[in-house]
Amino acid sequence: MSNAVRIFLVGMPGSGKSTVGKMLAQKLELEFLDLDALIIEQEGLSIAEIFERRGQDYFREAEASALRSLESKPGGLVVATGGGAPCFLGNMDYLLSTGIAVYLKVSARELLKRFTDEELRVRPLLQNKSETELLAYLTETLAHREQFYKKAQVVVDTAGVSIETTVQVLEKQVLPCLHRF
Repeated sequence: MSNAVRIFLVGMPGSGKSTVGKMLAQKLELEFLDLDALIIEQEGLSIAEIFERRGQDYFREAEASALRSLESKPGGLVVATGGGAPCFLGNMDYLLSTGIAVYLKVSARELLKRFTDEELRVRPLLQNKSETELLAYLTETLAHREQFYKKAQVVVDTAGVSIETTVQVLEKQVLPCLHRF
């Protein structure tokens, strides 16, 4: 396996990108990187502060820039992208051309079960919504984003599956794709 391999995890917030990504990186002996954490480091503001002070368009530009900055990072990476990252500024095409995109698929109803109150407070697009509004938002957002997510080379349904099992399935599905790198 080349040490320049890039595995990009895509999916909705709450789909398990960070949790699965950390375990997968460990198993494959690659570095794990959370794209949102990189943006926070580069901008010096939390994601919520970026949205509040500079707006979603600015955030999406910063996100695309952070994603492309990974090209200069040596070594292999497993990257947890933000939920909307693949849907803006040609990012999904970029992911597909520079690495392996993995879609962690989960239904809107399952996502709703996974969110803690703290997660709802820190995610700008999920804040201040009733449970009904949140489910409607997640359903609508997922319907829009899936056209991008489904372009991924690997799709894994994570509903009702343990993190460990998801990682094992990913290992089996991702390893054959790595020969490209």
